[in-house]
Amino acid sequence: MESRARGGSHEGGGLTQALFTYDEADIILRADGQSDFVGINAIDGLIAAVAAGPAFIETHEWLPQIFGKRMPVKEAGTPEHRLVQTILHRHGEVVEILAHRPEAYLPLLLNAEGRTVMTDWSIGFLLGVGMRSNAWSPLMISDFGRTLAPILSVNPMGRELMLGVSGIEIDRIKATARETIPGTVIALYRHCATGRSASRRLAKLRDGRRR
Repeated sequence: MESRARGGSHEGGGLTQALFTYDEADIILRADGQSDFVGINAIDGLIAAVAAGPAFIETHEWLPQIFGKRMPVKEAGTPEHRLVQTILHRHGEVVEILAHRPEAYLPLLLNAEGRTVMTDWSIGFLLGVGMRSNAWSPLMISDFGRTLAPILSVNPMGRELMLGVSGIEIDRIKATARETIPGTVIALYRHCATGRSASRRLAKLRDGRRR
């Protein structure tokens, strides 16, 4: 799998827990068909939208999207907690890379079986878009929205958003999407920097008032 998790650990609950590799996480997430869990590729797409998009989204909002709309268990030492730490590690990794060494950014586009799954990644990305549709809508219809074409081109829902673009052109964009998606995410991160920062400040201010 591209961008495999580094061998590492996460401090939590007084214990040092080894992270799952992304391959291991993908197998675990897909093993339970009853829990509506999504695979690591879709999670990585969601993380890309959260990290690079125009609106700040708190962890407690996007994390349940991965675990059947519920918050995962917080008890240290459980497999689910270890899985959560692996996912949060990937989120932190993506944020750090995009902020400080964007040329190193690579999405997770291969699953544990070695198949290219750009569709899953793109669906996860659109899930993140849907969480803040009011912030994304102006972006999607702006001139910059065309930059997102590689991400949209690889799944049916995204293709429907490419208004005015012929099927032949969409297929042409899709043919090189695996190579162009990284640059698309980097461009998105830079384009949305100001709006994302403002959204984060507003969210923190609202959170402070609630307390």
